[in-house]
Amino acid sequence: MLAPQASSYGGSRANRAGMTLVELLVVISIIGLLISLGLPAVQSSREAARRAQCASNLRQIGLALHNYESSNGSFPLNWGNPRVDPTRGRPYHVGSRPYSALTRLLPFLDQQPLYSSINFAIETYPTFGGTEFLSPGNLTCYETRLAGYLCPSDGATTATPFGDNYRGNYGIGPQPSTSPETPDSGTGFYAFPGVLGSQSFPDGLSHTVAYSERLRGAGRSPGSGPARDFGDIMVHPDCVFRDADYALACCQVAAAQAFPVFRDGGFTWFYGDFECAAYNHAQSPNGRIPDALSLNAWVGIATARSFHPGGVNGLLADGSVRFFKDSTAREVWRGLGTRNGDELVE
Repeated sequence: MLAPQASSYGGSRANRAGMTLVELLVVISIIGLLISLGLPAVQSSREAARRAQCASNLRQIGLALHNYESSNGSFPLNWGNPRVDPTRGRPYHVGSRPYSALTRLLPFLDQQPLYSSINFAIETYPTFGGTEFLSPGNLTCYETRLAGYLCPSDGATTATPFGDNYRGNYGIGPQPSTSPETPDSGTGFYAFPGVLGSQSFPDGLSHTVAYSERLRGAGRSPGSGPARDFGDIMVHPDCVFRDADYALACCQVAAAQAFPVFRDGGFTWFYGDFECAAYNHAQSPNGRIPDALSLNAWVGIATARSFHPGGVNGLLADGSVRFFKDSTAREVWRGLGTRNGDELVE
């Protein structure tokens, strides 16, 4: 009797090769391990690209600052005197929120049509009342999103689709101007009143930070916290009328009492105050003390902060960009925050 012949499809069903459950689990484990090893490398590569783009944004701001100075003889204003209301013959009550230097740099960032849409002769706010709506004549510019003013590592979903991550340095203390009460304020790249030029930096342009970055506020979205938002610094009447150390102590008390109070930091690049386009060097990058502002959110402590691992990008006044680590000593960071403190920090 003839023996059964093997099938042309690879032998009998009993002898067909296959993969056991154990072997399948081993293969799946190996694939998972490879993915877990490769994913951090991919994420790290993406963050490196985002950090490079952020540095490029700051570099463009630096070029614009120096082109502005070449054309006008000084760096632009980031804060201005409140205009007089002709109806009442005195400064506007709410209309004194300052136009930022970022508005004045627009022509030097290939944004001449946008710049031309701004009417600097009117107040940023309407004449009367505490409304938060901008004067209608400037809404076109105000509501424009500019990628060059946004750090790609932030990724915040805020109250506005436009916003700002890049802020001008006013020195160490909580005010834009220097006074006997606030001697360490107004000592940075910007000061109020008046304008500064390259000759105004005894410490040297290469030893003074002009701009750094700060995370935008959480707005109404989840994710609010000390990295993004502000407390109310006015736990004592003198909190913004003393030096940086006193203001930082007030910030600590404010964080313990209620936090956050202000959630819309960096909601626009249009205003030059500490809520939107200004910061100070009271503490090192990504400092542990939560920031806080005064009730009108225009002055206080605003620290350089980012989601770049380990530090922040900073634009020096000579136009160069450096990465400053979180571990930078407070004294060193404060030295870099002043234009006239006789510190030559390398």
